[in-house]
Amino acid sequence: MGSAMPGYPGATGAGAAGAVSRRPVGGMVPRDRDGGLGSAIGTAVGFLVLIWVVFFIDQIVFLGDLRNFGVQPRDTAHWWGIFTAPLLHENLAHLMANSVPGALFAGLIALTSKRLFWQVTILVTVVGGGLTWLFGGINTVHIGASGLIYGWLAFLLVRGFVNRNISQITLGIILAFMYSGLIWGVLPTQMGVSWQMHLFGAFGGMWAALMFKRGRRVGV
Repeated sequence: MGSAMPGYPGATGAGAAGAVSRRPVGGMVPRDRDGGLGSAIGTAVGFLVLIWVVFFIDQIVFLGDLRNFGVQPRDTAHWWGIFTAPLLHENLAHLMANSVPGALFAGLIALTSKRLFWQVTILVTVVGGGLTWLFGGINTVHIGASGLIYGWLAFLLVRGFVNRNISQITLGIILAFMYSGLIWGVLPTQMGVSWQMHLFGAFGGMWAALMFKRGRRVGV
């Protein structure tokens, strides 16, 4: 789902006046005020609109040249590709492969909290893209939202165990079965696929699960 293309140039009781702190009932993690179904749907749709609009602008206006704005390992002049790479895709098949899982995972995180979604996304982007920039192959360009997708999925798989939350663990197990085939994407088994973005994105997602804990107290 990610793409590494050689050859491109530069190539989350007190009295009436007091605060209340209590354990969530039944082990459920309370959603933040900015979470819920509306937040989930809005985030999923927003993700899709963004990557599709960028793709067609790239194809129609720039004739595909925006793909040079991906992660270019150890090229200090193009370090900012860490932040632009997730928006860019090599072709329509690449874009479509990332659309459904990306929208699903983004929506599931935003269901808890849109703020959490942005926290996880920023950390995954910086960690996944940054490590790809450090350890990716010279004269390659890494593009695609799959680094984010692997990070979001890793976060969803791990967070239930960190939060000790049964419903989140159950969701993680379901997703693990549904997307078990993605595990091969973190290995260098296919030419032209950025396994580095997949591997380091997943690492960023697991780190985010440890960093952004939920469910210890109401409002946290």
